[in-house]
Amino acid sequence: MNTIARSAFLSCAFLVLISLATIFFRLGSLPLSGADEPRYARIAQEMQQDHRWVTPTLEFKPWLEKPPLYYWITVPIYSLLGTTETAARLGPALLGLASALAILWLGTQLWSRLAGLLGASILLTSLGFVAFARGASTDMPMAACLTIALAILAAAAAKKDFPGWNVLPAYAFLGFSVLAKGPVAVILAAGILILFWLFDERGGSLRRWHVVSGLVLTTAVSVPWFWLAFRENGFGFIATFFINHNIARYVSDIHHHTEPIYYFIPVILGMFFPWTAWLLLLVPRSIVDEVRKWRLWSPGALFLLCWLVFPLVFFSLSSSKLAGYVLPTLPPLALLLGVGLSKALTVENRPRAPILAAWVYLLFSAGIAIAVPLVFQESFGGALKTGLILSSAVLLPAFFGFHFGRKGRWTAVFAATLFQGLIVVTAVALFAFPVIGRYNSTREIAQQALAHDKDGAPIVTFFFFHHTLHYYTGYKVAEDFTDLGSLLLFAKAHRRVLVIMQADHVPYGVPMQNLAIKVLGAQGDLCLLELSY
Repeated sequence: MNTIARSAFLSCAFLVLISLATIFFRLGSLPLSGADEPRYARIAQEMQQDHRWVTPTLEFKPWLEKPPLYYWITVPIYSLLGTTETAARLGPALLGLASALAILWLGTQLWSRLAGLLGASILLTSLGFVAFARGASTDMPMAACLTIALAILAAAAAKKDFPGWNVLPAYAFLGFSVLAKGPVAVILAAGILILFWLFDERGGSLRRWHVVSGLVLTTAVSVPWFWLAFRENGFGFIATFFINHNIARYVSDIHHHTEPIYYFIPVILGMFFPWTAWLLLLVPRSIVDEVRKWRLWSPGALFLLCWLVFPLVFFSLSSSKLAGYVLPTLPPLALLLGVGLSKALTVENRPRAPILAAWVYLLFSAGIAIAVPLVFQESFGGALKTGLILSSAVLLPAFFGFHFGRKGRWTAVFAATLFQGLIVVTAVALFAFPVIGRYNSTREIAQQALAHDKDGAPIVTFFFFHHTLHYYTGYKVAEDFTDLGSLLLFAKAHRRVLVIMQADHVPYGVPMQNLAIKVLGAQGDLCLLELSY
């Protein structure tokens, strides 16, 4: 093995090791949580059971909100590993690693292997990126495919000797990105490329991108599914997917995700932790002079900046805002910081304001370390001890990073911050997941209900709804009640009913003739009751 190949192998192996700690460690230990994970996992399960590859179904009814790439990836994993939490999340996790490898490759192509390795390592230890890589959702498949596509297009734009037809795989991955979340992937890619083309005065990027033949390939990859889905579902597919979940989602608050226009600025800064403060090292000594000299910027840096800015502006103008929308901005941000740190490692490229960056890093870490125990105390049943463990994982490495940052020892700064990201994710997986699972999912109480369902007693809820409850009961929740009278009439008609509700809604002390109430189980702030006549 020659030196270049060995260096590439070692870099990839290093990233795999990091990902084993941040992305793959205890990947399935947290129960499926929130609204999206149980829905997507169930849809993939139904597609596997029915051998259906075109129309996604939920409870065996068409569910047309998202394209099928996540399901297509997950179905064969289910076939190999079974329908477990690990299997549901493995596809996005592998794609998260693929994103980091794409950043390694791009950094190596445009700057140096060190810049690429630093950028990819930063990405794999950014908590927001790690969180989405560990989630059973469409966000990471879309972002990962788009990252691979844009990495290739960036290399083609910045390198005049880039082999022309090697750019075509970018358009195949752009097609996969469309199949992950929809046409927004093409809008983002087009906006980034047009913005770069407008500002880049070197010329030739359009010719090197082979746009016409590339878009033909993107169309060939993505459009067949849309056509088949339309054939199977008719105008309902157009109304649900394109009109409701793309156009209306962007221009209106139909899905109730309104946030202020600046919402994504703190979101990105938070998702980029623990590296956020070190972004100050990229601030030039004179911002005005640097802007005036933008024509002298390297094409690679200009492309990364366009890659960062356009999605941020595009989604900031949207009426609906969710944190996952700006996931595609983290790879270019990580590589920009990787390039900056790689330059800081040389004596002649010392960064500006290292002491300020070190102080901001310490204060940011301290703020999180203070907030975490309070959150766990208030929101997770008094789990103060767990919060303090996580607080220690955040704060202790921060002192080392702060010390090395003040000294300008950038290799040690990188190592300390990398270790902080590793130990925080490890601590969350070991200590926080059991607590979070008890309050953000219903796996435990659903299993208790199924265990007491031997005689076919219906399972219902009272003033409580959670998507994971439907998933973990196999969609056996018969009714969701918000009225006590209706619940009692239902219980009287069925003689015996299993009710899942929050503990503070238990109807103790209410006179109910011939009704017996028995507590069968509990999870977090939930309880399982048996109502019998």
